[in-house]
Amino acid sequence: MAVGEDNLKQPLMGFARWFKSHPLDRVAIATIVVLSLLIGGIIWSGDHTYPKVREFSWQDQQIGVEDTAFILTFNRAMDWQSVADHLKIQPPLPGKLSWSGRRLAYTLNEPAPYGQSFQVTLDQATEATRGSSEESVQMQPFAGQFQSRDRALIYLGIDGAENGRLVVHNLTQKTHQILTPETLTVQDFKADLKRDRILFTAIDRAESDQDFFEQKLYAVPLAPTADPPSYQLLLENQDYQLLDFDITPNGEVLIVQQFSRRENEPVSLWELTDSRPLRRLQYNADGQFLISPDGQTLVISQNQGVAMVPLYGDVKSKPLDFWPKFDQILSFARDGSVALMAQNNPDSTRSLYLLSNQGQEQELLKVGGYLLDAEINPSTQTVYCLYTTFNLGQTASFDLHLSAIDLDTGNKQRLMTIPKQSSGTLSLAPDGSALLYEEVTVTDKPSQSVVRDAVGQTVSKSHVWLYPLQDADTVLPLPKKPQKLLAGIQPLWLP
Repeated sequence: MAVGEDNLKQPLMGFARWFKSHPLDRVAIATIVVLSLLIGGIIWSGDHTYPKVREFSWQDQQIGVEDTAFILTFNRAMDWQSVADHLKIQPPLPGKLSWSGRRLAYTLNEPAPYGQSFQVTLDQATEATRGSSEESVQMQPFAGQFQSRDRALIYLGIDGAENGRLVVHNLTQKTHQILTPETLTVQDFKADLKRDRILFTAIDRAESDQDFFEQKLYAVPLAPTADPPSYQLLLENQDYQLLDFDITPNGEVLIVQQFSRRENEPVSLWELTDSRPLRRLQYNADGQFLISPDGQTLVISQNQGVAMVPLYGDVKSKPLDFWPKFDQILSFARDGSVALMAQNNPDSTRSLYLLSNQGQEQELLKVGGYLLDAEINPSTQTVYCLYTTFNLGQTASFDLHLSAIDLDTGNKQRLMTIPKQSSGTLSLAPDGSALLYEEVTVTDKPSQSVVRDAVGQTVSKSHVWLYPLQDADTVLPLPKKPQKLLAGIQPLWLP
């Protein structure tokens, strides 16, 4: 054998002996070779995966009015026209499509009707192609589902065990539950936008005089895990009398209106959060106040008019705007584009105005009584107003009216009248489908009821009414005419 051949065989024989003595290494090398061949084959033959929806942002979610758009994320670029042509939602939810990269957004024109389940399907849509000669590939069929929140309301009970206590009534699930203990008499309440909890003011029922100025601030979870539900004291009243409160849209900040028991000082506003001590704001507020829909500003009724001030400004902050002709703000549109204001007129009447965020004013209604409440529907096309008029023919009493005002035409339609009722509340469903109001009977005689109306009279009887609106989605299981729901006062739709 030649010397060269011996030199070549020696390393080969050494490698063979090493290969035989390391079985794990043999397996690893063989695996690498096989994977390399597979990867090469895939690269050579092209991508055989199909277009598909990788993520649906509302999958198995429960959505509310704050949820305005869902997103479909694909695994590759799509022919968006084919997606638009084949995307289906049942029951239908009108909206607009937009896309960026591999993500498609569907924005609802109006809030989804509450109390329903929805299915989103997409098939036969194709991927994007780089030229007319390239064959388009159809996507894998997709089906997703979500549901809207239950149609539910909360109210102050007046009958039996419910008297003076908060009750939640779920119209979708047909459930009914008392939220607050019998030791407290509830005065006022609000729900945060996320439906996590109810904030309420209440008086200790053991107090004989039941003084409004002895109320304290509490919170109770809306989905309680215990029966009876556990509640939490948020604010005491030793040093200050609690007058009113409001909650920011994110539910994280409470603004409370208080009056000092010990000092001669004006009515003040305070910030209350879970993470920081109670903090006094720089603004005084003798009248009513509201937090704006963006949660960044306060609108305060003052003696000289209505002021808009920054919620988180410093002591040098000036009002963002001021309207001297108005004396009360009633509500905002959900997007903050317009607000409803009230004005006292020289002839002793009251006017309801629509004020845009551009400063444009529109008088909607003039009444000879009181403007109690007003709300704007989600499409910002209709205003619903609750007000009283003086009725000389009924022994100089007030009648309560509920009217609808079309903002495009100015046409007014009276929806209902309750004779001899001088107070009440109005609540518009978050999806705009129905109104809630109450028909109240008061008494000056001794009564077992601990519930009082807005002017301090004892409520002996009250019925909550549901008024379905003509422009509501016909799929909803709503009555065709006003329906008496239950016994209670101050009904409020849950967000």
